[in-house]
Amino acid sequence: FDLFVSHNSSDAAWVKNVLLPELEKRSQPPFKVCVYSRNWLVGRHIDECIVESLEQSRKTLLLVTNAFAESQWCQFEMTMAQHRLIEKDNDNLLLAVMEDIEPINLNPRLRLMMKRKVYLQWTDDEVGQLIFWERLKQMLRS
Repeated sequence: FDLFVSHNSSDAAWVKNVLLPELEKRSQPPFKVCVYSRNWLVGRHIDECIVESLEQSRKTLLLVTNAFAESQWCQFEMTMAQHRLIEKDNDNLLLAVMEDIEPINLNPRLRLMMKRKVYLQWTDDEVGQLIFWERLKQMLRS
């Protein structure tokens, strides 16, 4: 895969209806994207699926929302992605902040990551969205 998308299940509709069509249908060449709703086999252990998805993907996108920040599984995915970054000495971790994150939801790990990494910021503005997609695709090509 080109990309593993780490997201909360409450953001699955946006991933399916907006992100996947943009990356898999409107990009040339199309990107191969791994998302749990279609790429993980039913009955497998979630932690095994997370590790496998990280290993099989060139890059990992953390889709940060308040729901993501509150989720233990999303926090586990973020931790595993950071360990992989250190282990492989390869900065393949992308961060997209999709909404204003409530201060109560910013754990120390996420706060630090948002301070240290340049991240994408989703916006309701049409021009801002075009810039978001162009920057994300640029990052995926590198």
